[in-house]
Amino acid sequence: MNKKIYMTTGEFARIMRITKETLFHYDEIGLFQPELTQPNGYRYYSIYQTEILDTILLLKDLGMPLKEIKQQLANRDPAKMLHILEEREHQINTEIAKLRSMEKWISQQKSKIHFAMQILSLIHISEPRDYLYAEAPTATDAELYRKTDDLINLLLTVGSTFKNDYDMAYFQHASHIESDKYAVYDNVALLLDNKPYGLPVHTLPAGKYLTAYHTGHWDTIGDTYDRLMTFKHEHNIHTSSEYLEHNVIDSFTAEDPQDYITEITVAIEA
Repeated sequence: MNKKIYMTTGEFARIMRITKETLFHYDEIGLFQPELTQPNGYRYYSIYQTEILDTILLLKDLGMPLKEIKQQLANRDPAKMLHILEEREHQINTEIAKLRSMEKWISQQKSKIHFAMQILSLIHISEPRDYLYAEAPTATDAELYRKTDDLINLLLTVGSTFKNDYDMAYFQHASHIESDKYAVYDNVALLLDNKPYGLPVHTLPAGKYLTAYHTGHWDTIGDTYDRLMTFKHEHNIHTSSEYLEHNVIDSFTAEDPQDYITEITVAIEA
């Protein structure tokens, strides 16, 4: 045996930056075996085997199952390898698109949280925003959950790259607010970051909106509506009959309900 070109399992594992256990496993499943095995059981790998192991580790990093790698090595063909690489390239591009969508969502949520923590009420110009909408006539929690799930599943059918590229929201009717009924939720909406083609979307029109932020649990949201109504009357502001609520900080972000923040917005009418 030429010791200049052969290495023990430990030496080979070290230069390939993997564990000896990985080499033992690859040997056991017949994927990658030592070039020499002595009668005493000692395994020796050739320096010329580094290239093939590099290929195995690369394909594994690309997400290719060991079983498929073994099949490819047993039937090496440039055309097959090209097809494999093209498939993996497509998968990687899909994953990149998903990660970019997730990054965009995280950035948007951070901005909303920072904004909501600093602002109590304001008048702002809003761009159009699409939303999916479902009525829940009985207004029970069970029906709201079911309607919400239906809308999310509908959104996913058109290939949303990231299932959280929407905001949960509810429309509150002025007739309820004026009667101090703040817990009557008979609908649910998903505010969308991207317009899903082929779905029956509604659109919040562009224009001026009056916005207030409620801090604390939802059962005290009436205090913020009172503040909002006072602001409207003091500034002689006329608004539409639909108020939109959506959670900026909820149980997903904060543990203490007193830290929840709900945005309430309503379109200003001329």
